[in-house]
Amino acid sequence: MLTVFSDLHCPWAYLFSIRLRRARAAVGQPPVAWRCWPLELVNRRGTPWDTVSQEIPVLTQLEPDHFAPPQRSTWPSTLLPAMEALKVAGELGGPEVADRFDEVARRAFFLERRDLSIRPTLSDLAAEAGLDRAAFEDAFDGGGHRRSVIADWQEGRRRGVEGSPHAFLPDGTGVFNPGVGKVDWVRGIPVPHDVDEGAVAELLDRSVA
Repeated sequence: MLTVFSDLHCPWAYLFSIRLRRARAAVGQPPVAWRCWPLELVNRRGTPWDTVSQEIPVLTQLEPDHFAPPQRSTWPSTLLPAMEALKVAGELGGPEVADRFDEVARRAFFLERRDLSIRPTLSDLAAEAGLDRAAFEDAFDGGGHRRSVIADWQEGRRRGVEGSPHAFLPDGTGVFNPGVGKVDWVRGIPVPHDVDEGAVAELLDRSVA
């Protein structure tokens, strides 16, 4: 199984998730373990609006059907509640439901411009992922899932995660930002090199071989 450490509001991770899901659909949806890499803990601050608002137009050129212009009004101060919600989805529905929640959460943030920091949005997303709303809210409100998010972060540090996204093959081999080569920043604008969607499919093939 492929294991992916990422932050839900990382546009590079969103790009990877889109292309990974396309590759998975072509070969029968092999499972993926989505793990949390909270950039606000890694960097000890929230991700700046200015950074992501420069990244999104660049990545929109690669996947124009999956992005909308970012809005300050829905910019979250923290993504930890959304990552807790991902853990709740996995607890209640297993890996398949966690995978669906991950997908709808990323789409909600990048395409639908919904605020992932608030409980009503997360409850709606849980229902969209197929969970019973009342059961989700009961588990989410019960707390305790923050520890699972922190455990992912700590495990990622032990495994040498370089950033979001970072994928690991079953043999422990890690690949940072699969399908994208070096990224140069030119006057505050990211310029990615060697973008190759085929590399994502190849990585998936290696994970199920």
